[in-house]
Amino acid sequence: MRIRRYAAAALAVMAMATGFATPALAYGPSYCNKSTCSLSSSANSSGIYFEMPRLTSVTMKCWTDSQWWNGTNRWFKIDSMYGQGYLIATQVSSQTTVGHC
Repeated sequence: MRIRRYAAAALAVMAMATGFATPALAYGPSYCNKSTCSLSSSANSSGIYFEMPRLTSVTMKCWTDSQWWNGTNRWFKIDSMYGQGYLIATQVSSQTTVGHC
């Protein structure tokens, strides 16, 4: 009986802790989550100049809303080993909190 009470209390504490977690914060570096990610010189698909390979690490700088493409209009300005540019939000995993551009 005592073990059940301890287990129930532990579950309640864990549920409360996860209830207060900030969902927008990610742990670990952001990265390209598609087979290739379209690096653009501007926040729209007409500026695409390079296709980065899957799992390329990116540093998110800021966000802007622009052309609707691939299910969203949110674009992130990023730095990568392939240069600086914009990626559509659906191609970035482990998104971190950044300000508006």
